[in-house]
Amino acid sequence: MKKEIRCDLCNNEIKEFLDLGNQPLANKYPKKEEFKDEDYFPLKVLFCESCKNVQLGHKVSRNLMFEEYFYLSSVNKGLVRYFEGLAEQLKDSEFLLDIGSNDGIFLRELKKIGVKCLGVDPADVAKLANKEGLTTIISFFNKDCVNQIIEEYGKPDCITCSSTFTHLENPHQFIKDMKELISEKGKIILEVEYIGNFIKNIQFERFYLDRIFYYSVTSLKSLFEQYDMDIVDVEEIDVHGGALKITIYNSSQNKQLTQRTIDWLKKEENELTVEILTGFKDVVKENIDLFKNKLQEYKDQGLKVAGYGSPARLSCICNYGNIDESLIKFTVDDSPLKCGRFTPGTHIPIVSKEELEKYDPDLIIMFAYEYFEDIKRKLNKPYKFLLPIPPKEIEKELEEDINFGDNITF
Repeated sequence: MKKEIRCDLCNNEIKEFLDLGNQPLANKYPKKEEFKDEDYFPLKVLFCESCKNVQLGHKVSRNLMFEEYFYLSSVNKGLVRYFEGLAEQLKDSEFLLDIGSNDGIFLRELKKIGVKCLGVDPADVAKLANKEGLTTIISFFNKDCVNQIIEEYGKPDCITCSSTFTHLENPHQFIKDMKELISEKGKIILEVEYIGNFIKNIQFERFYLDRIFYYSVTSLKSLFEQYDMDIVDVEEIDVHGGALKITIYNSSQNKQLTQRTIDWLKKEENELTVEILTGFKDVVKENIDLFKNKLQEYKDQGLKVAGYGSPARLSCICNYGNIDESLIKFTVDDSPLKCGRFTPGTHIPIVSKEELEKYDPDLIIMFAYEYFEDIKRKLNKPYKFLLPIPPKEIEKELEEDINFGDNITF
């Protein structure tokens, strides 16, 4: 008899709706001599009908995940602009703590405008922030870290956590720690990639082992209410292909829900259902086959194909579709930490932009599609592009702006 699986957020039954096969860690970029040591884990995705939580069926140790981490936020100019704006919004904070501060992308903007701030991040990239004078505690955010912050810096009146909450193995303990740390009248701002967008836009490639949980507004509301905290506002933001900025207060502050928060909750009643998610699997399989067949056509025609960007989604797409160097010669990345290494699992070489210009491909696969405009400005000539999963607004810009080649619309 198959064992019943329980939701990690509300403890009700949760069921699988998507299986993306065995996958490597999407942000581990091996050298050639490390290929034999790569680990693979099952990537199965589950849905809780009760609280509308989506989570992975298999958890990989966070220590293994982040002991060597290659993602640098500051190479993405779109993200830099976003955090410039967020810093301006929060300029009245007396003391702001940024959890998952990476290389200091947000701390840098806060420091420019004179906001007292502190970062916390477990990865080696945090050393880059400290070298720049952007004070960062290199640690997981846990009880010991909370005690250190209170003792050395006091309690923050604002805690931010951008694209980090979905990575947590134990969100319950994380919330307890934030609640203990935040000042009585303080607020918490979470930014999470939104599961509703993944389903609507067929963004299966955004499921990978780094992220255990894929939140809805409903699941977050249910989770925080367990700790006497209220989600008061929900704002859609244009980062990471579409995310939500969630503002949270202690229930004792008696803040009223904004109308847009109420609207999000109503919307999810109809758009996040068992029926809709059950049909997602077949659509995903159809689209990965379409993408791979297109790449095979280009190869048969003798066209030169390269990629741009090596984000985690590339790993999910290429491992699920069994797409390797035979179909994509290499992929370019602007992070010096990734160049000279290979994509996880399928081992496509990662190179600098200069190699792209030497190779002069007939077509570029735009894996980092949300930064298309910034990338396009870096290139010295117009190219034809293929977006494996293009958002409609980017597709429209491409058609108007360049001589756009073959394009797959999912």
